[in-house]
Parts: sequence; C-alpha cells; structure tokens
Amino acid sequence: MDLFEFILIITSVIFALAVAQILSGISRIAQSPATVRPFLAHTLWVFNLFIFIFLIWWATWEFRDVSWTFPKYAYMLIAPTLLYFACSLLVPQRLEGAGASMEAHFFRVRRPLIIAYFFASLAVIIDGNLLVDEPLWHNGRYGHIALLSLAALAYFSESRNVHKLVAFLTLLTFSALVVVRFWNPR
Repeated sequence: MDLFEFILIITSVIFALAVAQILSGISRIAQSPATVRPFLAHTLWVFNLFIFIFLIWWATWEFRDVSWTFPKYAYMLIAPTLLYFACSLLVPQRLEGAGASMEAHFFRVRRPLIIAYFFASLAVIIDGNLLVDEPLWHNGRYGHIALLSLAALAYFSESRNVHKLVAFLTLLTFSALVVVRFWNPR
C-alpha cells in the first residue's frame, strides 16, 4: 500500500460515514410512525450532498501522484469532515411530534449546514491549486462560482421559495459540472 492509498482510505471512511448519516436518516424518516411532512429544499439538499460526496471521492483519484506531506493530508480531510457535519445536520437524529416537519428542521439547521457546505466546496474548489498545478482559472470555475454564490444566497435568505430554488439550481450545477468534467462519450 502506498501513501496515497493510505490517505484515500481515511477520506473514504469519512465519506462513507457521511453517506451513512444520509441513508440512516432517510431510513428513520421512512420508518417513523409519525407523519413526516417533506420539504422540497430539504429533499434536494439530501440529493445534493449525496452526489457531492461521490463526486469528490471520484475526483480524489487525480491526486494519486501528489508528493504527500502531513499538511497536504490534513487539508484533504477538510472537505470530508465538513460534509460529514453537513450530512449529520441535514437528516434529523430523531423526529419530533406527531407531525414532524422537514421544513422546520431544515430552517433550524440551515445556517450551519450551509456554512459547512460552503467551506467544503471552497476546499474542493482550490484543492487542485494547492495540491497539484491546476490553473487558477479554467472553465469549471464558472460552475464553482455559481455553487458558492448559491450557498451565500441560501445563508442569507429566509425565503422558503429561495431555498427551493437554490437547492434545485445547485443540483443543476452539479449535473452540469459532471457532464463537463467526467462525461466522456466513446
């Protein structure tokens, strides 16, 4: 096992724990004897975080040739750790009352959730500049700026419709970035 594989194992474990948070939260909601009122923004953020985790994990392979040091290793743990925190906030640990509302839960946790997502995104956006010689500006930066701007809007807005729109546009932006970055028809 080389050093990159060692580093990838711990980041993969943290990502797996984040995904487990999402999946176990969805399972708790599905098994709840209480009526759970869904909220579109919450549901879309579940998809967004789920997709984002797998995108980062997949893209991490590009760092296999990095000359690893402890500071670089510590930097690689920032995004997985923040995303684990965001996932643990997004899905409730317990459902309150007979008519649990995902909207009420979402608005209780939205600011720390968005902060964790914003800084995880920022860490992922600049990792290529810090770990390898990725150019400061490339076509993917438009999508990155869109993601960070949407997160800032979500942080400051209290409008339910704005949150639905931000979550939807974030999902669209992730989809566009996947197509631009990873889709390779043969």
